[in-house]
Amino acid sequence: MTEKTGTLYGIGVGPGDPELLTIKAARILGEVDVIFAAASPGNDYSIARQIAEPHLKPGLEVRRLDFPMVGDEEALTQAWRANAVAIAGVLRQGLSAAFLTLGDPLTYSTYGYVLPYLAEILPDGAVVTIPGITSYQLAAARHNRPLVTGLESLTIMSGVEDPDKLGELLDQSDNVAILKTYRSYEGILAMLKKKNLLDKATLYSRMGLPDEEINSDLAAAPVAKPPYLSLMIVKTGGSR
Repeated sequence: MTEKTGTLYGIGVGPGDPELLTIKAARILGEVDVIFAAASPGNDYSIARQIAEPHLKPGLEVRRLDFPMVGDEEALTQAWRANAVAIAGVLRQGLSAAFLTLGDPLTYSTYGYVLPYLAEILPDGAVVTIPGITSYQLAAARHNRPLVTGLESLTIMSGVEDPDKLGELLDQSDNVAILKTYRSYEGILAMLKKKNLLDKATLYSRMGLPDEEINSDLAAAPVAKPPYLSLMIVKTGGSR
């Protein structure tokens, strides 16, 4: 073991466009020794790595971290701890590493789940988090439409496990950003229809990527089911 451990950088690579990385993120990606990219078991493809690719050093080692897409808490905990062990092993060699995350590292990110376990393993380890642009920020920018103005509120949620909970948030917030809408898309549409808010909602898919799609007329042209990288912004207009 070296006398000094390396630094882990949690880097948000943004929603899809490689030019939407911060200058700091791009610089660090060009300097680190190892890249960690999250992927689900059985899938070697990493969108975050694809986005970061133009900023990486040629031949830079990219290591995959498996994060199972399951609801089993024990399996998830084992995966988070195992990934923390893998990262610690690199840092103990005195190497620097970057953990790539879509959007922002501390907003619904796998990186956030690993941090507590890494702190247990390397309590004195150096961790630096570089914030990134989120998909809902880019979505708002596409329409030059403020997310919030004045004294308005903004609620951010990931998927919808309970449609009634969504209904409550729609009543309480001026603007709601629903990430990962694919999870309960039909339930979301049903609640928006119930609240007479379909015309206030816009669906965004694969923002910042070449095949991004925007649907601002869900009442007339509903989408069958959006892809994994999808979100919806509902501007209730203070209708409560």
